[in-house]
Amino acid sequence: MVKKISSAWVASGEVCKSLGFKPKHLWKLRDDGSLREGTHWRNIASPHAARPTYRWHLDRIRKLLETRKEER
Repeated sequence: MVKKISSAWVASGEVCKSLGFKPKHLWKLRDDGSLREGTHWRNIASPHAARPTYRWHLDRIRKLLETRKEER
């Protein structure tokens, strides 16, 4: 049986490319709490990894940004 990997969780580069962001903006949204761990991003690196490996939920981020835009 082949396990299907969800394409909803994508690498940082793909999120930036899809949304027209620079990586710095993505990190800012994560660091200021706009993007929540478990909902918008997660670290998939092993506990002993030297650096984190992030995956981002593109659809949820897009929805959050659209909601913010409508509130302006």
